[in-house]
Amino acid sequence: MVRDALAKVLDDVEDFQIVTTCASVEQTIAHFEQHPEDVDVAVIDVRLQDGLGHDVTHWIKNHLPDVKIVLLTSFMDDELLVEAYTSGADAIVLKGSPTSDLVEAIRDVHAHIRRIDATAAREASQRISHSSRHKLVLLDPVDREIADLIAKGLTDREIAASVHFGLQTIKNRVSKILTTVGAANRTQLAVMVATSSMDPQTTEPSHDV
Repeated sequence: MVRDALAKVLDDVEDFQIVTTCASVEQTIAHFEQHPEDVDVAVIDVRLQDGLGHDVTHWIKNHLPDVKIVLLTSFMDDELLVEAYTSGADAIVLKGSPTSDLVEAIRDVHAHIRRIDATAAREASQRISHSSRHKLVLLDPVDREIADLIAKGLTDREIAASVHFGLQTIKNRVSKILTTVGAANRTQLAVMVATSSMDPQTTEPSHDV
């Protein structure tokens, strides 16, 4: 009901046209596969029936990089900010915000204005990167390579082809990786990989005068 109501509101905005609405990661990706040129801006809930909006964002940015993405969320924290930034989302809007805020975000990203601040994302990543580095060091070289490929948005099938393992072997290794580093899902693992590679900003040395 909420999704349909939001679509109705946005469809009434001058020069906006709702192409479709989807309830899940699977439905959304299926639509983009069948109609790759339909959508200029995708408005995606962070929480979907079968996964996370970041999963959709990763897929879209890897396959259709010109599509702009506005994420909807009920709350904001460091992990969400870094997930959104590293997945390639262009804006984040809180669900409790006025509709005008969402409309403005859609217009901005369509005009190639990214509203997720890189400095804020880096500061958030630094706050969580220390523990990430310690957890990822537990992985052997092959599992670390798989983790890096997951962070790039590759599917299990694509990872299997890249590292020359069977699909079931990859599925088993991914499950083991998540358990080893304490990540709840692939998106959290991707954030851990991304933040672990972000070095803290260098502090200028002080000099006696």
